[in-house]
Amino acid sequence: MRKGILCVTLLLLLYSCAKRSTPEGGEKDEIPPKVLSSKPENSSINFDEKKIRIMFDEYIKLEKLNSQLVVSPPMDKSNYSIFPLGGASKHIDIEINEPLSDSTTFVFNFGESIKDNNESNLLPFYKYVFSTGSYVDSLELKGNIYDSYERKQEGYITAMLYSKNESFNDSTVYKEKPLYISSTLDSTFFNFSNLKKGEYVLLALKDYNNNLLFDPLSDKVAFIDSTIIIPTESEFDLKLFKEIPEYKVFKPYQEFSNRVSFGYRGNIDSLKINLLNENIESIITKEEDKDTLNYWFRSFNYDTLKFEVKNKLDFDEFKLAKREYENDTLIISKYSDKFELGDQFSLKTTIPIIDLDNSKITIINKDSTLIPFTTEFNNHKIDFDFEILPSDRYSIEIMPNAIIDFFENTNDTLNYNFTTKKRSDYGNLYLNLSGINFDKLIVELLNLKGEIIRSNFLTSNSDPCTFENILPGDYTIRVINDLNKNNLWDTGDFLKKIKPEPTYHYNDTIKVRANWVIRERL
Repeated sequence: MRKGILCVTLLLLLYSCAKRSTPEGGEKDEIPPKVLSSKPENSSINFDEKKIRIMFDEYIKLEKLNSQLVVSPPMDKSNYSIFPLGGASKHIDIEINEPLSDSTTFVFNFGESIKDNNESNLLPFYKYVFSTGSYVDSLELKGNIYDSYERKQEGYITAMLYSKNESFNDSTVYKEKPLYISSTLDSTFFNFSNLKKGEYVLLALKDYNNNLLFDPLSDKVAFIDSTIIIPTESEFDLKLFKEIPEYKVFKPYQEFSNRVSFGYRGNIDSLKINLLNENIESIITKEEDKDTLNYWFRSFNYDTLKFEVKNKLDFDEFKLAKREYENDTLIISKYSDKFELGDQFSLKTTIPIIDLDNSKITIINKDSTLIPFTTEFNNHKIDFDFEILPSDRYSIEIMPNAIIDFFENTNDTLNYNFTTKKRSDYGNLYLNLSGINFDKLIVELLNLKGEIIRSNFLTSNSDPCTFENILPGDYTIRVINDLNKNNLWDTGDFLKKIKPEPTYHYNDTIKVRANWVIRERL
């Protein structure tokens, strides 16, 4: 009996031990490290120490300290040392190697460099502050940073202050870190503290490279074009934008026998590409959704292709050795697999189109009635214009040789069919824009992903703005002040001090229901 009880007891103990073992998985630690104390204390006055120690509640590591640390006022790196730079530690030591200026507030802002050792949880923009005088500078500057185009606002935008002195110019922000930094963290609000009285330049960056320098190819930027005088009670709103990058064309490449592709960046409005070998027929087209130009040319005998690429300011020459490549194949497909009432039926082609014979095309509805139509084509796209009615079915037949591409390839017989929904399957939206004081308006209907569904172009805020035959769903509205009247939103330019065209986002989500009419006042 005792043996039985002993066995049961041992089994229970083993089970209990198993239950107390460390479970696999579990919730991920997302808590950033915390500062427990510092010696001397943060915001100390009459500072006269050689070493500062900041204690944390867990092991931390410093990442990209050289690019993230901002010391205000700037100190030569030989004047201080920070440890540890490699391994993990529960403290940060700052050693002062040279005498400090009298009656000065010093700020060590660690940016986004302090993370816990295990999960890399960030302690953002921790500041250690001290003064060699009898007080700590306490002036502040506040504001908000918004995206100039998108409704959804990005977090962790860096606000930057530069001293407005004789050495500052527009190129400073590309080469030197700012005097002070702040961050919006996960909001739009920023707040500089411990500022010294003076004149400043205010800038903001979505700093994708995490180096506190303006990199136009990657970063978004915002600026205030007037000098900021501290102290001030004013709050400042900044609008982030991505610049059009500086023009550059890249070395071309060839994948097919009669097509050469040129990657590029920047504005190509005045770009010209010429084949220097001989004067042959050619077409230049832009790839959809890619910064690539395709140069199509007729066949000729050559050993090396020689190209001249130029715009108003730049000139480049490129050479490509002859190799054997396949010919492009003409493929014709619907421009979109989805078709809704109010859409235009279109086809896209892999090779540019040079001719279209409408006599070889027929369109009939569900009653087999011939539908009159017209067409337009532009390189890779063919648009069909005809009356499309609700609750109908359409069949489009394109006979052989109706479509001729640049290389004189033609189509085989093509058939396309689509049906339209009832008008009651859609909703209609009517907008009153009298509250928006823009000169010329672009009104965009967006889905919740930020994709443009429809656009209206108006000359006045008193013009009627309607979006008809809208699929049921949730939408938002963006209104652009089209200052240069080109029917596009134009971004800004930092060096030219051009700000992006103003936009307005309607705060509420508009819910469109089938067979409903919605009226909204903006």
